[in-house]
Amino acid sequence: MRFDVLTIFPEIISSYASESILKRGQKAGAIVITAHNFRDFATDKHHSVDDSPYGGGPGMVLKVEPIYHCLQSIGVLRNQKSKIKNLKSKIIIMDPAGKKFDQKMAKKFSKLERLVMICGRYEGFDERIYKFVDEKISIGDYVLSGGELAALVVLEATARLVPGVLGKQESLKEETFARAEYVEYPQYTRPAEFMGMKVPKLLLSGDHKKIKEWRESKSKRAV
Repeated sequence: MRFDVLTIFPEIISSYASESILKRGQKAGAIVITAHNFRDFATDKHHSVDDSPYGGGPGMVLKVEPIYHCLQSIGVLRNQKSKIKNLKSKIIIMDPAGKKFDQKMAKKFSKLERLVMICGRYEGFDERIYKFVDEKISIGDYVLSGGELAALVVLEATARLVPGVLGKQESLKEETFARAEYVEYPQYTRPAEFMGMKVPKLLLSGDHKKIKEWRESKSKRAV
């Protein structure tokens, strides 16, 4: 699966993507992650990606042209009025007013061949950019300085569901949110006792049937 992230801070994406699970997933050939600096597509001599809002107001607004031309350069736009009609590709924009991201959405995205994410900064986007995206996505009801962290949340949650990214794909079956409203059971490891706190004896018994029943009883509903 291919991930394209449009941002004016590509090093944020590249740095995180070069570590841990995302690094291993790329090395295995299961995913490809590319950060694109849409400042490279600015049309003026100063390479400006933002300007003051029409009608006045505080802050600066991201211009539509650099983002549009960046999308065009990576082959996801056919013309100025239509997105590429491909059920295996999706263009999303990180936006606090968007649909709330969750595990169900991550699973849906993981079935794609390509996910394009646009990260904002400043006071937001020129409204016309929304004509070129499929969906607005939010990771929560709070404000960040930019969309890069939100894009990385979506990227990692989606990528780890792509076959070949995790070493043991079966581990996904028992993770939190792997099933509807499911939160994973308590986990323990060595030592068996720490500061008087002991691991439940059942987990040390080797009785896999009873351990499975215990884990099911301890699983919680997500709220």
